[in-house]
Amino acid sequence: MGLSASQARLLTITARKSDCEYESMRLSHQKIALSRDMEKVSAEYDNAMNQTKLVYDYYGTGSEQMPLNYGLLMAPSQLNNYTPMPVTDSSGRIVLDDRLAKAARDAGIPQEGLDGLPSSDLRNAFIDSLAGTGYISQVQADNIKKTTYNQAAGVGDANLVNVNTTTGTLQDLIEMVSSSYYDFSDLANGLSTEQGGFSLDIYEGNTNLGTGGKISLGDLLNGNYSIKGNFDHLKSGDPYYSWAVTDCVATSSFWEDMFTQFEDLLDTGDPYTQAALAYARSMTMDIVECLSDITDSGGLDHSNFAFFKRCGQSFMESMWASGNSSKEIGKQLNRADVDGHIGIVYIQNASSPGDDEYNDAYGLNLSNMVKAYLTYFAQYMEGIDTSSYKVDDNDNYKSGRSEDGRTVADSNLIDDMFMFTMVTDVDTSGDNLLIAAFWDALFNQICAKGWVENVNVKDDRYLQESFKNGNMYISTLSDDGFYYQGNYATNTFIKEVTDEEGIAQAEARYAREKAKINNKENILDMKMKNLDTEISSLSTEYDTIKSVIQKNIEKSFKRYNA
Repeated sequence: MGLSASQARLLTITARKSDCEYESMRLSHQKIALSRDMEKVSAEYDNAMNQTKLVYDYYGTGSEQMPLNYGLLMAPSQLNNYTPMPVTDSSGRIVLDDRLAKAARDAGIPQEGLDGLPSSDLRNAFIDSLAGTGYISQVQADNIKKTTYNQAAGVGDANLVNVNTTTGTLQDLIEMVSSSYYDFSDLANGLSTEQGGFSLDIYEGNTNLGTGGKISLGDLLNGNYSIKGNFDHLKSGDPYYSWAVTDCVATSSFWEDMFTQFEDLLDTGDPYTQAALAYARSMTMDIVECLSDITDSGGLDHSNFAFFKRCGQSFMESMWASGNSSKEIGKQLNRADVDGHIGIVYIQNASSPGDDEYNDAYGLNLSNMVKAYLTYFAQYMEGIDTSSYKVDDNDNYKSGRSEDGRTVADSNLIDDMFMFTMVTDVDTSGDNLLIAAFWDALFNQICAKGWVENVNVKDDRYLQESFKNGNMYISTLSDDGFYYQGNYATNTFIKEVTDEEGIAQAEARYAREKAKINNKENILDMKMKNLDTEISSLSTEYDTIKSVIQKNIEKSFKRYNA
């Protein structure tokens, strides 16, 4: 090979060798980068081994099949017991997705919230917007708007169940309680006949109905019903068995049945109304329970009215009949003004004072007692000190100026001038009332606390991570009727568990990424090995060509020096 050709070949080898060395270095850098990628994948895998998720365990069964999501907290369902658990930010504002945020804007709720209480019109606008975006159906929206808006739900009232109400007079109330009957036929159960005879009957006016049978509260309010009992006593030293009659009537289940019927009808959930019902119950029981206290196995001094004055019961002064039979006593009781009294009416009878054979009679006007209960309710609702309604307070009686007790004449009992607010029957299919209650409570929170829009909350992983890192919180309804913000860990339905599925996915991802990196490393190793082989070959050829050139130069110098 000529000198020029050898030199050209040497330059080519040198250039190629430099290219190979550069490529080998570049591949080495890629391999280092792959090592860094492998470290990152390994670190992610290690972190994934401790991966957790938030689950919603409403039934407390330890189930991990229900990952926590926005809908479980912010949409009504049996799973949240139709009680919202608002998602809030660090400022306490309610975090809304795009459609809930639109409903808040459409209803005119500022993001900082309202200063005062929202109106039913504002609530209905909120519901209409939810229907417009398809968040709820139009049928559901219509059902919600039919229910009475609960302005206190979640802001002082822990009972979120909405009720439908209507207003009406006493006659309207009577119509609503005319379909439920109380059976008076067992009223005399437990009375003893050891000492003389007795009778205990229901009267409508002066008409003896016997045991009375089934009578409704509507009948009692529209009519004039009384309980009347007669007793024969064989001698003055025996107990006065008429007190057993009073005890039987006082402990009758009728009173609780009456209270329950009226409370079911009049309890709208309003605390003031509930207090009025409690007051009416208490005042009525002050009369009723006192009857049972009269029982005295040792007998009572029937000439002493002090007990009756203390209890404030109606008491008609002893009336002496010409005979001593129960029949005569019944006549005396019928002639007595039972209809004019509220509470017990008692008549003692003997053929003459001091005789050993005694008879007495007992009466209680049921119609007056039911009216008295409603009067107490109306009185409380209007203000005890300012209401025109009253049940005779017995001031004259208690002071000893009168022994007539509570009288209808000195009372102003309930009439059609008072307007009752009554709970009406509603269609509860599809849990309409519970759904309405949910939206009322959430709507009230949005109005009271303000709101912020975040479209990402619908992503389960984003929501859960926001809870875990403290960017978001959950508000929970307390027993005092208010919502309080807290960490997700304070919610009894939310649990943090090992994310087995996430770990399995991480393992699969790790294996996949590791395989990719290994494959790339193998390719790089093969390329680098080939380059090393080529560089070695080029180096050998380079040395050979360089030796040839060196010999040619030496040979040339020897020729010309000779």
